[in-house]
Amino acid sequence: MKVIHAAAPVRTQAVEAIRAEIISGALKPGQRLVERELCEQLEVSRNTIREACRQLEAEGFLVIPPHKGPTVAQLSDDEARAIYEVREALECFAVRLFVERASDQTLGRLRDALAKLKSAHESGRVTRMLSTKNKFYDVLYSGAGNDVLHSQARLLHGRLAQLRARSLGHQGRPQSSIAEIEDVVNLIAARDADGASALWRDHIRNAAATALAS
Repeated sequence: MKVIHAAAPVRTQAVEAIRAEIISGALKPGQRLVERELCEQLEVSRNTIREACRQLEAEGFLVIPPHKGPTVAQLSDDEARAIYEVREALECFAVRLFVERASDQTLGRLRDALAKLKSAHESGRVTRMLSTKNKFYDVLYSGAGNDVLHSQARLLHGRLAQLRARSLGHQGRPQSSIAEIEDVVNLIAARDADGASALWRDHIRNAAATALAS
């Protein structure tokens, strides 16, 4: 784990360092984290580690049981399948609403977000892919124009984060994933709600199959 130096806020760097260890598999599902060890490894205060762990808990990477230390989250295959089923329902609806409601200006923002996402996928850095994809989703849900739908998606986000990391960490998946997303955005631009929604469903099912196989 890398020692933290001044640049980005210390807590942000701590979050990124611990998240990267989970994504790489250096920290295993179910493994308990020891605050003292993390403080020594990252050369930060205990308060910084606690704040970082709380953020990672919100993202779905850690669980913090009452009166116990943080533990790397683990999902059963059944839980993962259930999460992907809900993701499919929410996101396919969001794609359909985007086609029907988004302005041309918002579509331009989606294309810009896609270009940044493609660059992130080409970098090979899973943490960068995840953070950039969050920005893509912000534009997608903004264009869908349904705040209730967006709030439900946020509730699912934390539990999806680890699954996305698992899927995108699989060899070849970043390339196929971005190609699938590009195809969907092209159909969105053509205002083909049925086609875009169907392709997005396939995209999610491919991601689910990869995550479960990993």
